[in-house]
Amino acid sequence: MKGKTVVITGGTSGIGEVAAEALAQMGARIVLVARSKSRAEATLARLCRSGPGAAHSVYFADLKRLAEMKRVAAEIAEREPPIDILINNAGALFGTRRLTEDGLEYTFALNHMSYFVVTEGLRERLLASGAARIINTASAAHQGTSTAERPPGLSDVGWGSNWPLCSSRLRTTVSASR
Repeated sequence: MKGKTVVITGGTSGIGEVAAEALAQMGARIVLVARSKSRAEATLARLCRSGPGAAHSVYFADLKRLAEMKRVAAEIAEREPPIDILINNAGALFGTRRLTEDGLEYTFALNHMSYFVVTEGLRERLLASGAARIINTASAAHQGTSTAERPPGLSDVGWGSNWPLCSSRLRTTVSASR
């Protein structure tokens, strides 16, 4: 991993943070996409201790919003060298049905749409590396639903349960396998 550039969404907590620290220890340069400034600064400090000498960096965006997804991808594409690995890891479950200004349900926007929009925005930087890898994280939550259910944002059925999370993760898992 020495000398590789790795972009990680959702890298300030959970699996993303563990992956960022492990990759930094192996010599990778980590580029975080984060929403929380305080968590990003704390993670960045740990990365600098784990992988000293690498110019780790952070970009801020609310990945529930299409404009923010596009903006942060454009900023990274403009400022960063070729990207060797993109880890789409950002995700959350929102307990109530809320829509973004784009008309997308929050869980669906963050857990599914951000993966595609950010990946497309970084496409040229990924191709420039020659052998880039894209990792879309998910969970076993996709096993809690089926493709027959209505897509998130079209129905209020199931909010307050895990249905939005299960549905968004199923769509990401199915899309990644095609």
